[in-house]
Amino acid sequence: MPDSPTPSRCLVVIFGASGDLTKRKLIPALYRLWDTGEAPRDLAIVGVSRTKYTDAAYREELYDFDPKGYDEAKWAEFAKRIHYHAGDATKPDDWPGIKTRMCELAKEHNTGDNVLFYLSVSPQFFEPIIQNIGSADIVTEGRKYCSIEPNASWQRIVVEKPFGSDPASAAHLNRVLAGVFDEDAIYRIDHYLGKELVQNMLVLRFANTIFEPLWNRDYIDHIQITASETVAVEGRGSYYDSPAGGAMRDMVQSHLLQVLSVVAMEPPVSMDAADIRTEKIKVFKALRVPQADDVPHIAVRGQYSAGTVKGSSVIAYRDNEGVADDSQTDTYAAMRFQVDTWRWGGVPFFLRSGKAMAEKKTEVVIYFKPTPHCLFLDRTQEMKPNQIVINIQPDEGIRLRFEGKVPGSGLKMKEVVMDFDYLEQWQTDPPDGYATLLNEAMKGDQTLFKHRDEIESAWDAVQPVLDYWKKHPQSDLPNYAAGTWGPPASDLMMQKDGRYWRNG
Repeated sequence: MPDSPTPSRCLVVIFGASGDLTKRKLIPALYRLWDTGEAPRDLAIVGVSRTKYTDAAYREELYDFDPKGYDEAKWAEFAKRIHYHAGDATKPDDWPGIKTRMCELAKEHNTGDNVLFYLSVSPQFFEPIIQNIGSADIVTEGRKYCSIEPNASWQRIVVEKPFGSDPASAAHLNRVLAGVFDEDAIYRIDHYLGKELVQNMLVLRFANTIFEPLWNRDYIDHIQITASETVAVEGRGSYYDSPAGGAMRDMVQSHLLQVLSVVAMEPPVSMDAADIRTEKIKVFKALRVPQADDVPHIAVRGQYSAGTVKGSSVIAYRDNEGVADDSQTDTYAAMRFQVDTWRWGGVPFFLRSGKAMAEKKTEVVIYFKPTPHCLFLDRTQEMKPNQIVINIQPDEGIRLRFEGKVPGSGLKMKEVVMDFDYLEQWQTDPPDGYATLLNEAMKGDQTLFKHRDEIESAWDAVQPVLDYWKKHPQSDLPNYAAGTWGPPASDLMMQKDGRYWRNG
């Protein structure tokens, strides 16, 4: 976010180091930061997991996972900073060894007492690991824990999603974290906030007077936020069919409500993290909490059956290993939200996400109201609402859609597009979200991370829907074929007010 220098030296401790996220995202992100000079010069990484590895074997495992992604010579230099410690971080008896290894590496790599913990583990392990960090007396609030030097130090923690499975569990986890870390040392990660086009929305809104005066209930009819995936469950059936799974919990409550908060927030007094998060928190607190009677009218649950996606056959969700034959898990969820503020009174926000859908895209679409008086009454069927389309992924960019006259005699109108293509304009691919977020965490900038109030308010807004769905099993599941745009009920929810999802 705001320009800042290279982060100070630190030791990155990754719990769950033998897992997929570490290999696929975290190590590649740290490598990119080191390769581009954005990482601290004095940087060390230690992975902690129960699997037995030597340092050399672990480095080889990481390299073999994605050899094409690394320059061989540069990787060899970077790999010297990567270490491994076999241990169970959930067990207090293993912590003397973990702490001793941390201190040894801090001295070897001159990282001081600065530590960035990363919880890349299943959520049931969050609490014991956090408590063991506290019991090990590593979080020093400026004091030495390794007796390396007298300078002030920091210890921070990054917590992956899912952050709770309901309001009570999320609030409990926040209390557990607060018992060990100060709020300014807690980094609740959401990789959507690391995406370039999400951050670009702040610039679009607050650096351009042609947009900000129109960004309110007087001119905007409604807003759609879509995150559709072509991939199916693909081997994750047991997790997805668990109490923590489903599209509403996995995507809407977390990622899409975060995007909504950036779209809907008021201008912050500055670009400092605290000021931006203050305005986002106001949006989350203004989310209308639905009553049980509201749910059938504002929320739709879907589950995919067998079908074809991009020419490939996809089995039905319920046919995946680990999924119950009568599963009620939502692989698609759509919900209408209201932000009860002066700016957004009466403007609905429609959020949807699903698996095994027709197209992969994440986008925000701002639909504007029609003109107060239509001069082209005989051509109203040709006219479409003005739109700002913010493509977060893929094909990152911003498109302004409006009406224009077709050249030639007579008055024939057609939709035209002004297109800002990210790749074409900047001649570069957007940086990976995890690289951005890890860099900000090492710098100590919380702008792109969630505050505890955001987490708890987001759960409050969706929990009535989850409770209703649990109490009212749906007899028509599965209700959309893989490779389509979701259940018909989702389209009907929009059409009640004469609106339509933007597909394709």
